Amino acid sequence: MLGAGPIGCAIAYVLARKRLAPLVIDHGGPGGDIPGPPLACVWDHAESAETGCFGLESADQFSHLQDQVGPMGYLRSGGMVPARTDAEAEAGQALARTQASAGLPVRWLSREEALQREPALASDILGATYSPRDGVVNPSLMTRRLAAAARRAGATFLYHAGYVAVSDQARLFSLRMASEYVEVRRLVVASGVWLSLLDRQIGLGVSTRTVEGHVIVTEPLPPLVRHRLPGIRQQSGGEVVLDDAGVRGRDCAVATHAMHEAASAAIRIVPALRDARIVHSWPWRATVSPDSSPVLGKVEEGIFAAVPHTPELTLAPLLAHAVASIAVDGRVPDGLDAWNPRRVGIAPAAAGPLSRKDSPEGT
Repeated sequence: MLGAGPIGCAIAYVLARKRLAPLVIDHGGPGGDIPGPPLACVWDHAESAETGCFGLESADQFSHLQDQVGPMGYLRSGGMVPARTDAEAEAGQALARTQASAGLPVRWLSREEALQREPALASDILGATYSPRDGVVNPSLMTRRLAAAARRAGATFLYHAGYVAVSDQARLFSLRMASEYVEVRRLVVASGVWLSLLDRQIGLGVSTRTVEGHVIVTEPLPPLVRHRLPGIRQQSGGEVVLDDAGVRGRDCAVATHAMHEAASAAIRIVPALRDARIVHSWPWRATVSPDSSPVLGKVEEGIFAAVPHTPELTLAPLLAHAVASIAVDGRVPDGLDAWNPRRVGIAPAAAGPLSRKDSPEGT
């Protein structure tokens, strides 16, 4: 398996428990390439209903997964998306109706209800969409816990592999690294970065998309933000994490502008953040599927992919069990055929911004 980030370690854990202990290879150290904030999104109630139903099913597995592998910072905090204009309120009410009609636990809150649940919100909001099922997880801790549990179940991890040259040798794939050489019958690609690398080396014909953003972390503050808000989360230590997805570039001018935009947007939602000091800030980059659906299934004979469509970690348990089903039974679980890597309409896509939701969860 290529990729030892959160998705890859989740897959390794499920496979190892089914006595299909994998060899997991990654360029870097434990955790693979984990971009973004120290808290990652687990189910976003504003996700389209089409993928939101699968996302909710996957998110419901996090509590059990945490019981199995140990604490990984998972918390079902609930989520709100406040509306400050008539247009935003109209769109929010429409979203709540659409999600509710699909059976998703989303509803519209009046201004009074929203402020009662989240007193720190700006007093000029008109209302908010709300779901009690939105949550967060610590991606680094989640990855370490899953990797340790996978190793105990028999998985092997090969870290710091550096550049990996992959070639197709008839019924085998050879992987040549600086100090290792491996031949395998099956490859599971567990990140967009690795999918892009294989496409360049052996021409898979499955494109990816790069998204970027910027993270700001404030000084520890008294309890302020109860729910996961758009681009705003408060950690258990009191630090508030601000995340601005859609930033392009990493030079100082871009970083300064991104920090200003993220801080301004956060203050409009939570005015009490105006006087908070910034103590950390960094850019992030993630490689995801090229459209609004994950990539899951057989790419070509012997190569399988499990790559999410956003940097969020919501789908990690579902993708892990789906890959195990493909490996054991040779079939994609019911309802997930639409995520086939060879689906109609998958084509090269330029890097583009995500909607301003919560971002990174790992590549």
